[in-house]
This record gives sequence, structure tokens and C-alpha cells, in this order.
Amino acid sequence: MPQPEIDRIDGAATGPPTDLPRLPLRLPRRARGEELIDRPDVDIQALERSMAAVTRVNERLGGVRSVLSGLRSAAKEVKVVSLLDVGVGNGDLPRKLARELAGDGLILRWTGVDVHPVALGLARRGGDGEEGADGALVRADALRLPFADRSFDVAAATLTLHHLGGDTCVEALREMGRVSRHGVLVSDLERHPLHYLGARFLAATLWRSDPLTRHDGPLSVLRGFTRRELAALAHRAGLDGVRVRRFFPFRLLLEARGRGGAIGPA
Repeated sequence: MPQPEIDRIDGAATGPPTDLPRLPLRLPRRARGEELIDRPDVDIQALERSMAAVTRVNERLGGVRSVLSGLRSAAKEVKVVSLLDVGVGNGDLPRKLARELAGDGLILRWTGVDVHPVALGLARRGGDGEEGADGALVRADALRLPFADRSFDVAAATLTLHHLGGDTCVEALREMGRVSRHGVLVSDLERHPLHYLGARFLAATLWRSDPLTRHDGPLSVLRGFTRRELAALAHRAGLDGVRVRRFFPFRLLLEARGRGGAIGPA
């Protein structure tokens, strides 16, 4: 089986999941290939279905749990936390986080950024009347965040980093460290043979009628990270206090200190 090359995109892959590599006995390097969800001309209804699938994955397979754990750990001694969500997608995740933290007596003030205009439109539409839906939404590139240094307590990215190549991952992490006062959180996919097998199974069953997720789900796993790779990217970005934890079943959480240290009273 030819090994996917790292950090190159050579055109959009449009075939069904059977065009992706078979289950490797050993992990290949991070895969190349463009996810269909990243296309600027993606159909809005198809994107909405795919992002709804991402919401379910975050809720059931460790995405919400991992970021909540990081936020609770960072915000032990404060009542109001400001969060920048990089790659906000349809906005479901920060709204869910706000509701969960409200149960702890914490207030989450969040701002979401996304470079994808269609995704940002879904985020603007999705929060009407919801508790915890009072976030600001800004169209922006993760590599050039339009915020001053130390603008937020925490900068987070959930299922965003794997869309980027190695050097651009480092640039995004560096930007997140720049705009955060206290912490950087990255929740993303662990690249693991069993995870890839599970994604292929879902593509053939649950995602069968959802072309974007059927294609992008398995490819996302191949574009994911090992714990060592994710930590190495954070170190290259100049972040401090780097720690990578695993959440069942195949979710990694990168935690690192921003320029202000741990969240707490001055």
C-alpha cells in the first residue's frame, strides 16, 4: 500500500471511502488530501448535515468532554471565562460548553472564528434563542487572528487542527498562544488503525447517505495526530507547559500555557 505523504494537498479527493487506504497494520504518516467540507463552494445543505454529524461525534466520542475538562481545570478560581473558539463551525460546541459550565456556576463568554463563509452563516443562524448562544462570530483565518495579544483567557480549537498541514499547524498554535492570556486547548483526532477502521465502518453504515461525512470522516482520521506529534507541534510553536492527554476512545487534548500562566486571581 503506498504511504500517504505528510502535509501535502494535491487536489480534492472526490471518491467514496473505498478509494482510501485499507486498514494499515502500522500507522502511515499524516495523510494528504483535501476534505470536501473545506471547499468554499460546498453545498450549504450538505455542509449542514456534515456539521451535524461532527456535533454528534463531539458529544459522544470525547470532544465535549475533553474541552470541558481543560476549561474546568483552567478556570478553577474564576467565575467568568473568555474563550476564543478557532474553527467554530456551526457554533454548536461553544454553546454546549456554555450550558455545561453554567451548571458549575461559571459564565463562558465566547467568540468564534472561522474562515469558511458558509460555516459561519450556519453558526450565525444556529443560536437564535438558545441559552449560552450569546457568542460573537468573526470571519478570520486561524493563521492571522484579528485580535490583540492576550485578548482571551483561553484559545481553543476542536477538530480544526487536522485540516492544516504541519507548518500551518504550528502557525495556528503560535497565534492561539499569542491571543490567549492563560491557556491553549486543542481537541483533535488520534490517528490510530482501530480509529480508522471505526471511521470506515461508520462511512459504510451511519454516514452512508451523507456524502461529505462519508468521505471526510475516514480521511480526517488519517489527517489526525499521535500524542507525540501533537506535542511536538506545540513545542515548535513556542508554547509552554505542553501536555497531551487521551480521552476515550480516540480523542487527544493538547493543553499548554498561554503567556499569562494559569487562570486565577492576579
